Amino acid sequence: MTDQTHTRRTVLQAAGATSVVALAAGCLSDDEEENGTGNGGGNGEDDDDIDPSEWEDVDTIELDGATGGWEGVAPDMIAGEQNPTVVLFEGQEYDFTWYNADSGTHNIEIWDEDEEIVDDYATDQVNDDEQTLSGVVASEEMAYYRCEPHGQMQAPIQVESE
Repeated sequence: MTDQTHTRRTVLQAAGATSVVALAAGCLSDDEEENGTGNGGGNGEDDDDIDPSEWEDVDTIELDGATGGWEGVAPDMIAGEQNPTVVLFEGQEYDFTWYNADSGTHNIEIWDEDEEIVDDYATDQVNDDEQTLSGVVASEEMAYYRCEPHGQMQAPIQVESE
């Protein structure tokens, strides 16, 4: 009986260790895929490819919100992009509208580099079909837009001075 218990314990410990390693590897792989694509891709690597002049007439940013990340809807230059960088012009006013793509509970907040909400630009966490953060006046302190409960739903804001 002792040998059987020891063997069972050893098998369970090995299975548990294997599961932890597989889970960690899966998480790392997901982060790389989500943050390494698109218009900035949430990590700023491709920011050199962004042409700020394309954003001059934009006053509304539209996104699909899902637990896996934001997906650009409009303007056209971010459509279909995962966690796209958005370009704002200092002093101009914008609306951020997001559509619930997975029926989860989400919100949108504008953060600075210290991960603090800028000027109370945040919505309540809801699972509505659509939500808009209106009247966002761009300032140089803005660094990210994100969903508070879902860290993978974060992407850069590039603020241009006029």
